[in-house]
Amino acid sequence: MPYNLRMPKPQPVPLSDVFERYALGLAAKRSLPLHKDPKAARHRAALLDELRRLGVQGWPERMTLYTRSLPEGCRPCLKGRASNLVMTLLCNRECFFCFNPKPRTDTMSVHGKDVRSHKEAARLLKSLGIRSVGISGGEPLLKPARLFALVKELRRPPGPRLRIDLYTNGVLLTPELLKKLKAVGVDALRLNLAADNYDLKPVKLAQTVFNQVEVEIPAVPEHKAKLLRLMEDLDRLKVHHLILHELFASAHNAESLMRQGRLAKNEQAAKTLTWSAVAGSEELVLELLAAALRRKQKLSLYYCSCATQAWIAEQALKGVVRKGTVWTCDR
Repeated sequence: MPYNLRMPKPQPVPLSDVFERYALGLAAKRSLPLHKDPKAARHRAALLDELRRLGVQGWPERMTLYTRSLPEGCRPCLKGRASNLVMTLLCNRECFFCFNPKPRTDTMSVHGKDVRSHKEAARLLKSLGIRSVGISGGEPLLKPARLFALVKELRRPPGPRLRIDLYTNGVLLTPELLKKLKAVGVDALRLNLAADNYDLKPVKLAQTVFNQVEVEIPAVPEHKAKLLRLMEDLDRLKVHHLILHELFASAHNAESLMRQGRLAKNEQAAKTLTWSAVAGSEELVLELLAAALRRKQKLSLYYCSCATQAWIAEQALKGVVRKGTVWTCDR
């Protein structure tokens, strides 16, 4: 299948707080031992060649790839017009890959900047001139009253209407809670199914109320068979997007990853990041992208890699977004 190359001109954009997050990093760096298998680079190159032939789309030079379309909430992020609000660090799960600090505290922040109330958080977000916000945690649904008040405050005029994505593991969802979330103004749900062994119940329940229900998970190398099944199930359920993150090590999850014997990807560390990719995660994502394209699945896979995050951080330091080579497929 042929593909075209397009080289758009650089486009200056306002420097938003989303860049600050990546430029400052999540936490102090702790390195895993390096993965030194020489076959890994050849395998990755072969997978990228196959993806070109299959018609993958995106920006290959920064490993921002997708099969059909970008999620609506991710587009403003890549343009520097999105932000993240951690509503609480409290959580009802203990995921080994979690990068949040311990002990878990009931604190709220906008990209690491502590805020004392939902009104202060909303004022700060509106002052950034953003177009999209992701409300995350911890688990936001542990504090439903605060969540409702926060969304209402974000919806209060003046200012443009923000897109609001709620990040949750979905364990606490109920029909009544979903209806309330929809009523106060949440646009979409992003479900971390990896927190509960890829259980589909939250997806099916959320779809009874929300049109936009997406799944966002880290790519754990040994979960390939589970993720291939998950892709089939999500496609059957007509979920639009599966967002895959490259598994990474930071100060707060490095010890957990070390205990599991995980290794760091053998590549030059990004100067703008204080976390590093785990070996095998990217190769898994590339295999999953290829599988989705071969199967012609309507489910769109989107890969947000550490290289993507490093690119965003670099733009923070430059104060400009530069669009690179884009792979597009002649269909």
